[in-house]
Amino acid sequence: MILKAKYIPNAITSIRILCVPCLIWMLFHQQFERSLILVLLMGVSDALDGFLARCYDWKTTLGAYLDPLADKLMLLSAFITFAALGWVPWWLAAVIVVRDVILLVGAFYYHLATRQLKMEPLAISKINTCTQIILAISLIYVQIGPLYEQILNVLMTIVVCTTVASGMRYVIKWSRQASKITQKQM
Repeated sequence: MILKAKYIPNAITSIRILCVPCLIWMLFHQQFERSLILVLLMGVSDALDGFLARCYDWKTTLGAYLDPLADKLMLLSAFITFAALGWVPWWLAAVIVVRDVILLVGAFYYHLATRQLKMEPLAISKINTCTQIILAISLIYVQIGPLYEQILNVLMTIVVCTTVASGMRYVIKWSRQASKITQKQM
């Protein structure tokens, strides 16, 4: 079976999803160098699949749903693991998890109200994903090399701010769109 070029981004995303259990296993088994390499590759693959989809018009409906799912699986798993290992406070992992649960529930209700759901990541959401990946890389790196604690504190603060801001932005956007659509249907 030959893979059509337009499905390459989906294949990359699928590989990223399959790497999540490996990452968690490596973290719990203190294989920090390998974990760091894997997170770096997962972060680069996230950028690469998006680049390929946009630049070569290899966008698919499946990819529009699969890519954010891969990001969520990677980052939620990582931050829950980091909290379990004592690297971040549980409340930080909870902020990330709660935001994603709110977005998932919001997307479900938006779809029920409007009978549509187009996956369009907001700029703040892309920034949030990037800051979470940078923090994840930094948290793993600090296990094998020196890094000032203040840098981690600043990164955690940025992650909290972008997580809350992106969550609020989605809620506001979907609420306005749902209101407009339901008013037109009446």
